Amino acid sequence: MMAKIGIDFHGVISAAPELFAKFCHEIRKKGVAVYVISGGPKRDILHYLDEHKVEYDDVWAILDFYEKQGKVEFFDDGSFKVDTKLWNEAKAKYCAEQNILFHIDDSAVYGRYFVTPYCQYDICHGACELDGFKINFNDAERAAEEVAEYIRKHSAD
Repeated sequence: MMAKIGIDFHGVISAAPELFAKFCHEIRKKGVAVYVISGGPKRDILHYLDEHKVEYDDVWAILDFYEKQGKVEFFDDGSFKVDTKLWNEAKAKYCAEQNILFHIDDSAVYGRYFVTPYCQYDICHGACELDGFKINFNDAERAAEEVAEYIRKHSAD
């Protein structure tokens, strides 16, 4: 089975599309599948990823997931509402169900729900840290190697 990582779209990929286009290319060369995981909507994310040449294996959006279940309330102004707890735990549940071994996200709120290793991305520094392990995405090739190594080490445990 191929190893999988999750990367948040809003605040991570969208904050540095060129940087993450390079990282996603490099990590996929190492045989790691990239799942872009976001609030959504999926069609907008797909358009953005393709426009910025960000490679991915799958895209999953919270909004689309709950819309299919009838758990989204839409308003005339185009806004919507999903139960806060459902929204906040959705990425964590998806990562666990999909056997995603490493997730990169900028939100501390979502991190509370994860059992999957959760590397909180710091936009200002272009890096994330997990268990004292810091990954700097400004060097995409090295970051891909470090994430792949982290996955190898921790999936053997």
